[in-house]
Amino acid sequence: MKVLPVLFSLTLTCGIYAQETRETFDAAVDNWSEGDYLDALTSFKTILNGTDGEAYFERIALQTGELFEVKEVAPDGKNMKFSKDGKYIIFSKSTDEGTISKVIDLASNQEVFSVHGENLELAGDVRVFEKTDMNEAVQQAEQVRAEGMKTVTSWAEYYEVMDPYNEVINANTYMYTQKGNKKPRKLNLQGVIATQFVLSKDDRSLYLVGTKPERAHSSIYRYDLFSNQLSEVHSTNIEKPSLALGGDYLFFGNAEKKSSVGIYNLNTGQIAEVEGSLQDYSDTHILVEIEKEAEKALRVIENSDPGNTYEIIRTAKRLEDAVLSPSGTKVAFSMMEQSDYDVYVSDLEGNITQVSQEIQHDRFPQFLDEDRLIAAKGEGRHRRSYMYDLTTGVVTKLFHNNTVRTFAPEYQWEIDPSGCKILIVSERDGNTISPERGIYLLDLNQKISKDSLLGRIDSNIQSEEYLKENGQRLYANIKAEVENIVANASEHRIYKYESELFKFGSKYISKPGNDLASQYIYDQFISFGYNPELQWFTPNMETYNGKTANVIATLKGTRNPELVYVVSSHYDSVEDGPGADDNTSGTAALLEAARIMAKNPMPCTIMFLAFTGEEAGLLGSREFVRQAIENKVKIVGALNNDMVGWANNSRLDNTIRYSNEGIRDIQHAAASIFTDMITYDAFYYKNTDAHAYYEAYGDIVGGIGSYPVLGNPYYHQWNDNLETVNHQLVTEVAKTTAATLMLLASSPSRLTGAQVESQGKDTYAIRWDTSPELSISHYLVRYQIADGQWQTTESKDTTIILDGLKDDSTVCIKAVNEMGLEGWDWAKVAVD
Repeated sequence: MKVLPVLFSLTLTCGIYAQETRETFDAAVDNWSEGDYLDALTSFKTILNGTDGEAYFERIALQTGELFEVKEVAPDGKNMKFSKDGKYIIFSKSTDEGTISKVIDLASNQEVFSVHGENLELAGDVRVFEKTDMNEAVQQAEQVRAEGMKTVTSWAEYYEVMDPYNEVINANTYMYTQKGNKKPRKLNLQGVIATQFVLSKDDRSLYLVGTKPERAHSSIYRYDLFSNQLSEVHSTNIEKPSLALGGDYLFFGNAEKKSSVGIYNLNTGQIAEVEGSLQDYSDTHILVEIEKEAEKALRVIENSDPGNTYEIIRTAKRLEDAVLSPSGTKVAFSMMEQSDYDVYVSDLEGNITQVSQEIQHDRFPQFLDEDRLIAAKGEGRHRRSYMYDLTTGVVTKLFHNNTVRTFAPEYQWEIDPSGCKILIVSERDGNTISPERGIYLLDLNQKISKDSLLGRIDSNIQSEEYLKENGQRLYANIKAEVENIVANASEHRIYKYESELFKFGSKYISKPGNDLASQYIYDQFISFGYNPELQWFTPNMETYNGKTANVIATLKGTRNPELVYVVSSHYDSVEDGPGADDNTSGTAALLEAARIMAKNPMPCTIMFLAFTGEEAGLLGSREFVRQAIENKVKIVGALNNDMVGWANNSRLDNTIRYSNEGIRDIQHAAASIFTDMITYDAFYYKNTDAHAYYEAYGDIVGGIGSYPVLGNPYYHQWNDNLETVNHQLVTEVAKTTAATLMLLASSPSRLTGAQVESQGKDTYAIRWDTSPELSISHYLVRYQIADGQWQTTESKDTTIILDGLKDDSTVCIKAVNEMGLEGWDWAKVAVD
């Protein structure tokens, strides 16, 4: 097996460039790699505006974001596909009234068609779709579903709600066709319940898999859209069928049993059956997978002569995502040689080439043409797409949101018939919380302009300047004190915590390692000088009736001990893994932050929390929050660190997972001023212990997680071992955590009770509650005047009268204490 060389930049083609420019560019790339983005961006801008700018254009574009033009097709959608002629795209989106399918004309980017329902097929001017009758039964089912989803906490409960809902929807969903702008016409399927359908390339015939109530098996049917006649093509014993159409052939198989594929020749009516499950198809070939015992095999079969087969690979290794090239003469697939998936390509003779070489998983290859494919890198919820040139080995990043700190996780990809345009479903805004995921169209034939690239760079320079200046300003009065504390952080101690916890093996709540870990953490807190607490509780679980404990150490505040900041990491692991990164790394950072701060109390109280039961459903964090609310603990800010020790390369980078922008910016500042860690950010808290805080206390959460989020290919696996953890990176997280806590717990918290009251034309009284912190000097009030300009003023009192405010604007207020430290977040009130 040969290995294709992997390159990470486009090849320069314009000869030898000026030595000075080359040195400037190389230095800028070094600065970028070290996280000095401001200097790097400034140098890139200088190069682009210089005589050699064109020669470096592509490399700078790819370093800072996207090279190819991208436009938003829809702000929310999924399950998109191109029409057969590539002129339209089809996608669906979920609404309160059910699923809606939409058709967009790519030339105008305008919606031309929408319908309640899914499974839309579009070819030429003919549309076929399933439409749900929004009758009383469906509306009632939707109300029951919406109410039931409010209390769902597990997959079992999810299916209890969704299964009866889907039964009602399916019973009230019918098939329609429409040509041009004519009124949709309901098809007469003669009682056949269609489960899947495809439209022929001539737009005349609809092939479908369906069943009749009196039959137990499925059949393949043809519906003539001109004569409205339904005829049975083939009777099968298939229970859960799959159906596909390629050229002059119809393919069908059993999606559940995966035993055989039928090849139906539309011209002759002949049917051939071949062994395996259908993986992909072209006009000339199909690709099947055969799984026997511990082995999988991939075979390519000629449609016109099913007896002519090519075995591509037979292996006991994990094999996924197999696809054919457009000609059917190449196969791409993902295979796990050791601990992560890489992409491979083979010809019909079984000559296999490794395409990707990456620590993270590389999955879901799709051919653009015979010599290029795209694949996705990373964990399932946060993948990014790359293009691989099979001839040159060049790898090109495709999609981004063109910001330095925030990345754009991708979830679905679809290629147009020409192989030049790609539809991508992504959270390009960095918001992983909102349910909306945009659909974007990337055009490989259209590169961005120089002006667009310079605008991107200027925007990022402005953002980086703000982060740097804001961070220096926030920390100015306590910088020396923070430096003294974080200087005591020890990588040797970090490694000791990790190695001791790792020895306990799985720390899942039902495993012996759980109790051993909680006792170890408890003992460490004692050794640091704390008086810790084991917060025992019995989880409400069918599979476990024992007890488990959170471990809590409290550093009491000196001036406002009633105000509490919490920092947490879960110490448990999955049932079948030791959890070195998930989350012994976070626990080690927690312990070291607690140690170096133990003799340096802050004005407000800090609680160090080692949570149990995160992997069993956020059990420990929710129990802590439950008791905190019951005991009226006034938590005003929270950090949660989870999976902080995995480094994909030489960079010491991690992601700030936040719900509060003020805490996010403080953590960026803490990392850049006091550590060697490079920080990115994502609006992210779901399915982590941070979620428990958010549910009870709102958007007061920050914390550190891996970059890219959940990028570690070993997490939740048996091989999440100690040797995969970068101990220096964990140490930097401990420093960042301590530095963040010191500023938070020394600064005024977010104000409450902000309200606005009209005093007449364009005059408003703004009021807020007195800051709970002692020694408040004054309040800052920031607002927009009528021309849109922002102004800031000071107030000694908790009421201020403002004139000439901009309509529909927001007034922001924060406190400043006598040390000159301002609140870490603005209280906001809208002016109607």
